[in-house]
Amino acid sequence: MRSLWIPSRKTITMVVLVTFFTRAVTPAFADPVIKLQNWRGTIDYAPEGLSSFTLEGTASHLGRFSAHGEITLLPGQEQGSLEGEGIVVFEAANGDLLVGVTTWQADADEIGQMSFSWRDSVEFSDGAVVSSTGRFAEAEDRPRGLVVIAIIAVLIGLLVPAIQK
Repeated sequence: MRSLWIPSRKTITMVVLVTFFTRAVTPAFADPVIKLQNWRGTIDYAPEGLSSFTLEGTASHLGRFSAHGEITLLPGQEQGSLEGEGIVVFEAANGDLLVGVTTWQADADEIGQMSFSWRDSVEFSDGAVVSSTGRFAEAEDRPRGLVVIAIIAVLIGLLVPAIQK
């Protein structure tokens, strides 16, 4: 007759502790990045200096939003491409402000990437300082970031004629 193995209290305790500590040290995941839906934008392109831009649409974490900012766009290494850095202020549906910095890269085929990361405050070229407010005022309460990789003809299509002149 076979004997049935019965774990001791010590073995059960060790298994429970290992399971608990393994689960307890699993990192918590932050809220997902902001997701844009049905958005559009415009840019007042300046071949030298700052270009102002606007965005509007609907996004997770923001609801119906509007945004404005300024960015310096320079020719990239590839003919017809652009690269830039700037600042942005998003206004959420409830009026809360989420401010940050943005980088843009666009190739000659109008395919590009816009990245946004959040800050406590930003300063515009006219000296106006705008801070994150409401639920975005504290860094730990802000969503992770925003990256848009798409055909950004809405924005870049406005630039192409100016670049080719």
